[in-house]
Amino acid sequence: MEKSKSGIAKAEPKATPSQTADEQHSDSGLETLPPDVRRMLLSILDLQQVSALIHASPVYYQQYLVDRKYLLCRSLEQTLGSVTVDAFAVHLFATQKSEVKRDVPGFLESYSENTLQRCLPLGDKLTVDEAISMAAFHSRLVTPLAEYYADRMLEIFAKEADTGPPGSMDEAELTNTEVMRLTRAIYRFQLLSQLADPVDRAIRASRQANVKALLDILEPWEIEELFSFYQFAEMKYEYVLVDVCWDLHPNNPRFDDQDRPPTPEGACDLENSLDRSQSVEGLTLRGLPLLHKVIFKIKDHADLVSTMQENITRSYIPFNALEGVLGETEQLQRNWNNPTERDRLQEARAELPFRGDGEADAPPLAWTLMWSGTYSNLYGHYISDGMRRWGYVFWDAATMESKGADELLKRQWHDEWEVDPRDSW
Repeated sequence: MEKSKSGIAKAEPKATPSQTADEQHSDSGLETLPPDVRRMLLSILDLQQVSALIHASPVYYQQYLVDRKYLLCRSLEQTLGSVTVDAFAVHLFATQKSEVKRDVPGFLESYSENTLQRCLPLGDKLTVDEAISMAAFHSRLVTPLAEYYADRMLEIFAKEADTGPPGSMDEAELTNTEVMRLTRAIYRFQLLSQLADPVDRAIRASRQANVKALLDILEPWEIEELFSFYQFAEMKYEYVLVDVCWDLHPNNPRFDDQDRPPTPEGACDLENSLDRSQSVEGLTLRGLPLLHKVIFKIKDHADLVSTMQENITRSYIPFNALEGVLGETEQLQRNWNNPTERDRLQEARAELPFRGDGEADAPPLAWTLMWSGTYSNLYGHYISDGMRRWGYVFWDAATMESKGADELLKRQWHDEWEVDPRDSW
């Protein structure tokens, strides 16, 4: 199975299950197992492993077809682990959009309860078609974007840490916990995009409230995971809009056949900083399908221009600006006017030591180092963009320590804050 530089396994190519006589003979021990044993074996494999096995063996392919829903649900649970909760929420919003939009608070309350359990059996929640849809979404969108994002972070990580021989970080493989954190951030980014869809008129009035309600569910280091991926997508669109700025400019001769004013149809003045920032945010909040298309499917510059013309829209939820939902003003007002239990834990400097990397709800080493093993409910504005670019919040302790990232973290954190920012609250 091919892997990216980050060590995330790439999706298996599609194929028709077939084997030569020699291949069937070599697999005969595995294929002659009793049906209930074959079923059990398929039920403990992840999506890529199931795909590889059923495409290699007609026997296992037939076994899979007999019990497709059960095996797909089990495979999704094996693949996603604790992220099953987030993946199911994304699926539920997409498939029951009209019902969810009528009761977003109820939807988020159910999601919050599920995140506390960190476990969600899918067998009684999905039809076979829904299980296929969830598996396809993960394989076609989430996995390639996770590979790409991890590789970009590793490149920045290697440059920023400046330790070891050139390329040493590029060859690192992600641990299961690192993959879990990355995958969780990507699904939550998609959920954020659904809750703040800039083109969905039905939720336009509640977009900012929806975003705040989602953030209230997450621990602060989990917000940082989500925001790190958000900023990665945001930066991608920043580059894209620079590339197409003149193509979409109202003064471009390609729009000469239209009356002026007003602004020609399909044009956008991206030289205006406010228009550009709102367009970047609007594109970012279009979610994973558009991001995947921009990164992997664009054929040429003309295709990029037409894609932007079709999808560009403005949005105003300035996430990390002073007045944004992750900004300083919003966090201060929350603490002053309606402090949460997390704010009280911060005020008390409750102990939050590093508990290891095996628990889904535990903070990463970087977070506990930054806050000296005590609780902090600060995020967004209080963390430098530079730290998010190399993914400080995703890496395991072994990666941090062996690659010099702990020293990089200390240096960047000290450059940002000479004193603990919690002391100013």
